[in-house]
Amino acid sequence: MLKQFPITELIKQIQATIKAGTGKKCYDHVEKNQKAPFIYAEFINSRPANTKTMYCTDYNVSLHIVAEPNTSSVPIYKTIEELETALTVDISIPEPYNLIMQTSNGVQSIYTDEENKEKHAVLSYTFRICYGFMIK
Repeated sequence: MLKQFPITELIKQIQATIKAGTGKKCYDHVEKNQKAPFIYAEFINSRPANTKTMYCTDYNVSLHIVAEPNTSSVPIYKTIEELETALTVDISIPEPYNLIMQTSNGVQSIYTDEENKEKHAVLSYTFRICYGFMIK
């Protein structure tokens, strides 16, 4: 039986790529009263994406950016740009898995928390990972 790519490893590799590309730490959870700015990765879902020759899965991940309270949107926009640039580099996938596709689905939303005035952006990414080949 073929083993699909572990979600924990996916998040770990996304975090490492973001850290290397932006210098900012990416969390997999957020503590209550976490001090901004920060980035965190949230696994959304996975679905089969098999081809005629490969067993693949698409993993959808939301990346949340929370900027320091500010009346200007410039800090959140700059962090979005940094994150998008960092993820132009493919995440590293260990053998025997293969990264087939790493796609930005764009900025999903940007809003301001009315209570503390922090700006929050959500970006969506899809990672297609091959975990085996079909043999006839």
